[in-house]
Amino acid sequence: MNLKYYTLSDEIKKQLGYIIREVRKHKYNEYKNVTLIENNPYTKENFCENNIICHYHTLTRLENDIVKDDVLYHVLLKKLNLYYQVSEEEHETNMKHLESQIRRILYAGEYIDDDLARAIKKELDETSFSKDVIAEFHLRLLIIFIKFQLIMQVTDEEIETLNNFADFYQGIYKGVVLHCLGIYHLNKLDTVEAKNLFLQAQEIYTQYNISKGLISSYLIAAHVYSNNYYESVPLCNEMEIYYKETNNYKRLMHVYNYLSDYYFLINALPIAKSYFTKAMEIIDKDETLIRYKYVLLYNWGYRCFKNFEYEEALENFLESLALCNNRANYIQILNYILIIKTKLNHSLEELKYYCNLGEEYLHDANEVNQNLYKYFRFKLSNSRYYRKFAMEKLIPTLTGDRSRMEILLFLYQDLYK
Repeated sequence: MNLKYYTLSDEIKKQLGYIIREVRKHKYNEYKNVTLIENNPYTKENFCENNIICHYHTLTRLENDIVKDDVLYHVLLKKLNLYYQVSEEEHETNMKHLESQIRRILYAGEYIDDDLARAIKKELDETSFSKDVIAEFHLRLLIIFIKFQLIMQVTDEEIETLNNFADFYQGIYKGVVLHCLGIYHLNKLDTVEAKNLFLQAQEIYTQYNISKGLISSYLIAAHVYSNNYYESVPLCNEMEIYYKETNNYKRLMHVYNYLSDYYFLINALPIAKSYFTKAMEIIDKDETLIRYKYVLLYNWGYRCFKNFEYEEALENFLESLALCNNRANYIQILNYILIIKTKLNHSLEELKYYCNLGEEYLHDANEVNQNLYKYFRFKLSNSRYYRKFAMEKLIPTLTGDRSRMEILLFLYQDLYK
């Protein structure tokens, strides 16, 4: 592409400098594994072609602040196969187009409107800003956000982009990137970081008059997963009223699920069961909610497990596993199935069968669930190492975690029976 050396405002320069820095660093790390550093084309010295394009000190200033030379930005972008070949008016038109989409995307997220989300994603997939790299990175963010909404696979590279570009996005886009990262950490059960990110996103959404119905559901989840019922129950009660007022029965389903969890915890079993039933009824009336059914079944199975109702727990876990569409959660469900089947003295062949189902999902699970699965794998393969593995790798991470006391008790029983 023949370059046109468009005049750049200081704000555009800051954004382009950020992009140049992060993309160059990413490419530097890629080459670092395959070539000697002196041959890496993305070191500052080599990227500047030994001061032919500019001095590497100038590159440092460009990547972290701004420099006067407009042409330099265009030249360095081209070296990364990126372009900002648009006038100021064209760029503003591109950004206005994205801004017209973002509130539609957030509305689809709040109301779990999959049809709308898919329609918007199709439009965005067919949109190209190859000549406007700034708009292109904003476009990528919106597509990633929709993928989280639709529970589609988000790649490691996309997560890396979110992390590396978190400070690149401003305004409502900053709220979206924090929201995405919050969902990512929530899926990894890193509830402290997830809550922190959701609260930051909530503050930004409030500034832009984005309905509290969007982020509150995720905040409730973060509270519940960290056993913080002091904050989750009042928020559930508030949002039950709000979702009824806004006719958002899909999010109401989530609230009923969390309230079921709370009432089960305080041993109000009939109330817990009634909320679980209400949530399931909402799902059964709307086929677009089927992807959440495995979560509710898992939650009820977990409650039964904690109440020593193993047969009912197993029934729910098995149905949950069959419906599970989130790779990060598969091993977690499978582990409870293996625990219960062990407790109920099911056959070795049956235990091996279910254990083998987890192999392709192992790397998607968090460390604790990975180690619990490995315990069963070692044990079922007749490896004597399973005892040492439990004592050195697994039990220390479970000790002190009140939410996993039942698993810890199972391990001691299994090791010393």
